[in-house]
Amino acid sequence: MDDALADLEPLLTRRRVILIGEPQGTNEFPALVAAMVDQLVASGTSVIVGLEVPMTEEIERGAVGSFWSRSTEFQDGRSSQAMADLVNELAQRRRDGDPIETVAMDGPWVAPGSKVPLEHLDLLDRSRDELMAANLLQVMDRTPRACTIVLAGSMHTSVNGSAWRTLGSILLPWFPILVSLMGQLTGGERWLLPGTGEPGHAAAVPQLDLPAGTLWADEPGADGHHGYVNLGAVTASPPADV
Repeated sequence: MDDALADLEPLLTRRRVILIGEPQGTNEFPALVAAMVDQLVASGTSVIVGLEVPMTEEIERGAVGSFWSRSTEFQDGRSSQAMADLVNELAQRRRDGDPIETVAMDGPWVAPGSKVPLEHLDLLDRSRDELMAANLLQVMDRTPRACTIVLAGSMHTSVNGSAWRTLGSILLPWFPILVSLMGQLTGGERWLLPGTGEPGHAAAVPQLDLPAGTLWADEPGADGHHGYVNLGAVTASPPADV
């Protein structure tokens, strides 16, 4: 992770908007965001961290809502222990006076079988990416000099909005200096939810012949990302125990 963080320094010093397309369910990617925040705050820079967490979660208080204690068949990497630790750390730092804003970007989460609150009915007609962009932009608008870091799935961080309007493609016209990075892994394990109604499990990550660190270009590639951040071999983070 040290190589990736060192490579990211030029982006952090320019206070750019950085999107990281996370392979969810690892310990390392939330830890990378925490390290990026450390570096920015130490330099006197305000930070906004956007996470793929439902907007109904009061994450400025920490990982305390129902999203973090869902049934095991719904617990994916968005509510891993590593993500809960990141949310709790950022909440505590904010209480301690650090200039950090944490944004729960995603649409509302309603427990299966529960009634949808009336105030959320209108939101169900909007796409997740549109809601994520709206929630993030609201905070960015009131903190214009902050560096913004977004950690979300790569289908959302892509700036290629040809198939649908992704979070990245919505943000790009507002912030042409935006850089979107595809998260890469080279071995180890991550927590994987099969999507078959069964609980998740630690799954092996294929080995890739890709140097560790971060690399980007001025223009995005075919996958809608300007480059990649490769943290090497990773470890799986199971669902949060809150």
